[in-house]
Order: sequence, then structure tokens, then C-alpha cells
Amino acid sequence: MMRAVVLALLMILAAPVARAQVPFPAAPVRILVPFAAGGPTDVVARILAELLSAQWGGKSVLVENRPGAGTIVATAAVAKAPADGHTVLIGTNSLLINPAIDAKLPYDTFKDLAGVSMIATQPVALVANKAFPANTIPELVAESKRRAEPLNYTSPGPRGVGHLAGEMLKVRAGIDMIHINYNGSAPALTDVIAGRVPIMFDIWHSARRYVDSGELKLIAGAGAGRLADTPQVPVIAETFPGFDVIAFNAMVAPAGVPRPVLQKLSDDVRAVVGSAEFAARTRHLGIFPGGNSPEELLAWMHKETARWAEIARAANIKAE
Repeated sequence: MMRAVVLALLMILAAPVARAQVPFPAAPVRILVPFAAGGPTDVVARILAELLSAQWGGKSVLVENRPGAGTIVATAAVAKAPADGHTVLIGTNSLLINPAIDAKLPYDTFKDLAGVSMIATQPVALVANKAFPANTIPELVAESKRRAEPLNYTSPGPRGVGHLAGEMLKVRAGIDMIHINYNGSAPALTDVIAGRVPIMFDIWHSARRYVDSGELKLIAGAGAGRLADTPQVPVIAETFPGFDVIAFNAMVAPAGVPRPVLQKLSDDVRAVVGSAEFAARTRHLGIFPGGNSPEELLAWMHKETARWAEIARAANIKAE
């Protein structure tokens, strides 16, 4: 009798452990990247894929590049994929900007997708041609107001984080600026260096080499805190409190992934991005690795989308 009671207690105690051992992945995992191969998001995805494969005992983790339509092609593919956790997306700022400016997406960001974990963030900065007369945000605002024509600025592409950062500055400062469209950071930086466009919002890691060489100058960081490698340069928030713009990579999955699977996927991604190996292999990209829970990521996504929607309305930005 006593032996039967002991066995029953052992089974009860073991049950939660058994439930926690989710058999995932049960098939190759596909990580969709919404850009062509070779860019920083693609590089992050491939490092993540390799380390996740090792985390999962050598199981296949494949990276698929699905560029197009401002990241909508890849996002739609994941939104419509089976909700089993085996197809995920590396989302960027466009994941949240697109629903803020476009009511005709082929998916609903918050009904068809589920957050998994943040992967990394990158600082954004405002840089200028070395001959631009302003060196600080207050000077830039004064220069813009002095001009008879709007102040031109650029970014790596329309309706991206740099474009929206410029519109946020325009609204907060009450100045007139016009975004000059480019397809990528490299051609935009080339024209800022040449003086064809005076200022640019870009990923700091992308622009930094030209600031270091003296071809461009740093006006301000766009995040809440000063850039780690240029602590002497104020950020925009020191003139306009609350101004905080970062670039990010985050993993999202189709909505409806079973909670135990979603949690295991999130836990494993966080274990990888929190590892010393991931930090060492991504250091050259200028990113800050960091994970969070599905609930934390989803709450942040809602907050960011609402903020961009407010800026888009104020600046009258609409999808073409």
C-alpha cells in the first residue's frame, strides 16, 4: 500500500517536468529574412540559425531570403504559415511602421503574428555633410527656420526607421523638412558626403566610419542615451525629451503557435542571443544583443506601432 502511494506521489511530481519537455523542433525550422542576402539582418539571422541548430542538437535551421514590398512579402509568408513554430520571421522596424501607415496589408500584424523574442537593437544617429553649418540639434533647428526652403534630409529608404525619425524631429521641432528617397544606405551616404543632401538619419554603425574619417559629422544620437563611443555628443532627447529611436531585429511567428512551443522557442532564442558566442560573432555589426518574453515583445510592438502611427498622421505619410 505504502509503495503504491509513493509511486503515485512520484508520478504527480514528475508530471510538470514531463509537460515542460516540449518536443520542439520536430522538423527543420525556417527563418525568413525580409531582405536580400548579405545585409546586416541576414548576417544576424545566419549566426542565430547556426547557434540555434547547435542548441537543438544539430537539427536543421534554414535561412530563407524573401525580399520585396518593404518587408511585406516575407511577413505575409510567415503570417500564413502553419502555426507550429517551424516558420518564423526576423522582423525589423518596418514590421511596425507598415501597419502604422498602410491599412491594406495582406495580414494583420497583431492578429496574424505572435512575438517570440527580441534579438538585438542598434543605435540610430543623425549625421551631416561636413560643410553643413549646424553642429548640434538647436543649431540645426535654427538653421532650418532661417532657410526659405525646407531642409532636405535622407535615410536608407522611404518609410523606414530613418525616414520616420526625421518626421518625428520635424514634428517635435516644428520645422519644415523634406525626405529625399534613396534605395539603401550606401547611395544615400554617398550623396550626403558629396553635399547633395545635407543630413541623414542612419544606423550609427553604418555611418560611423565616415564620421571617423572626417567625411561626415555627427549631429546627435537618436536614442534615449548617448552613443557609447561618442559620449561627448548630446542626443536629440536632450533638446526634445522623449525622443527615442532605435533599430531592431526581433523574431515573430504565426499567431496560434501552441503556448508551450512558443515559450520554448522564446527561451531558446534568448539563451542564444544572451550567449558570449553570439555577442562575439555580432560585435562587428554594432548591435546590442538582448532577448525578452513573448508578452514583453508584443507589448513593446503595440507601443511602437502606436507611436509611429501618430507620427505618420502628423506628417501625412502614407504607403504608396
